[in-house]
Amino acid sequence: MSTPTKLNSFTGADYGEKATLTIPIGPTYEELFLETNLSAAQLKRVTISLNADEIIVLDGELIKKLEAYKGLASTEGFFTIPLSDITAKTKNGVRYTGLVTESGDNITLEVEIAPASQENAPKVQLQAWASVSARQQARVVVPKIKKQTMQASSTENEFLDLVSGPLQLVRRMHFLNGDIHSLQIHRDFVKVYDSSRKLEEMRAKRNRRYWQADCFHFDPIMRGFYIDELFPTAHGSELKFTVKTNQPQGSIPIIVESVEVVRPDLV
Repeated sequence: MSTPTKLNSFTGADYGEKATLTIPIGPTYEELFLETNLSAAQLKRVTISLNADEIIVLDGELIKKLEAYKGLASTEGFFTIPLSDITAKTKNGVRYTGLVTESGDNITLEVEIAPASQENAPKVQLQAWASVSARQQARVVVPKIKKQTMQASSTENEFLDLVSGPLQLVRRMHFLNGDIHSLQIHRDFVKVYDSSRKLEEMRAKRNRRYWQADCFHFDPIMRGFYIDELFPTAHGSELKFTVKTNQPQGSIPIIVESVEVVRPDLV
């Protein structure tokens, strides 16, 4: 059973400051909710760090965009930081990406707040809530959402720098560019994915996913099977993403949702 709980107060919750909250260990965290009077643009950087490693890096706009892609309703005054994928078709799929906490963990939530845009701005209101489930014996995977950047100086560009390995599995990759019209993926010179914007938009609609403006979504788990259909990144020679655009773009940010297996013997 998943239940809501109120977290402790932030320290430093003011304009132009970094608000910090230590997350208590014990339960499994499925989602975190920020209740605030701040706008998406004022949430400049939102991070969750597990033992000094940033595992979630987002901002207010990206939080809204990721939720909208999954077809989850947005409520004014709330921002949801996803850990578990609650749109999975099975309970195990939801639980697979929760943040299991263990004895000795140090987990912090930080929110960088933009400077006030006007004099006499209202006092910052910022409260964190969490959706939690029961303690688990051991952490098997760590959910991650991070940003990477690829160069796109031509109309056909290759991205070879995805954080990868035998224990790294991709949930989704969101290429933040609306000019991308096709994507190919080669693993060790074998084509494993080849699709176009039109085809992926159609497939997304069939699976109740909603493409966002100025994005190309690579979503191997769109059908809802959040364990069996994760995209493995293990390779011998190279894992190459070929992105084709109508015009050179300079660079393209990529939001990578992934899981890292930290106890493969328990998978």
